[in-house]
Formats: sequence, C-alpha cells, structure tokens
Amino acid sequence: MNDRNQQILTLIDRLSSSARQARALALDDTSHLLAMALLDLQTKLYAISHDELRSFTRTVANVVDFKLRATAADTTHVEPGENVQNGHMPFLS
Repeated sequence: MNDRNQQILTLIDRLSSSARQARALALDDTSHLLAMALLDLQTKLYAISHDELRSFTRTVANVVDFKLRATAADTTHVEPGENVQNGHMPFLS
C-alpha cells in the first residue's frame, strides 16, 4: 500500500470515530456529513468511479424503494424510532 492510501486509511479511521461520536450525541446533520466524507474517501481509496457509484446507489435505491412499497402494503407494520416520528428517513450505516 502506498503512502497516500495509508494516509487515506488514517483519515477514514479518524472520521469513522468522529461519526460514531456524532451519532452518540444525536448530531444527525454532522453524522450525515461525516458519512458523506467517509464515502468520498472510500471511493478514492478503492478507485471507484463516479459512474460506478451512481450505478450502485441507483440499484440500492431501487431495492429500498421496492421494500418500502411492499412494507407500505402492510398497514400493521410501523417503524419505531425518533427519526421516523419526526419525518426524517432513517440513516443507514
């Protein structure tokens, strides 16, 4: 592993720790921003192109949308939690 990648791994480790702390403190916006920064660093570390990432996220979004529609048909299912109650989508980590 080259020096640049080692430095990126160090940043990922630091940001991961900060993201966990932000979640523990219920700093949702900060947690989301740190998660985006982590994703950016991981795409650079593993040389994932913008097109590959877009394709992957669209596939995931389609799967989630399909599951949400299937769950919506089941009116007895209710997701617990503060985020759903206050109208925010759950953050997946």
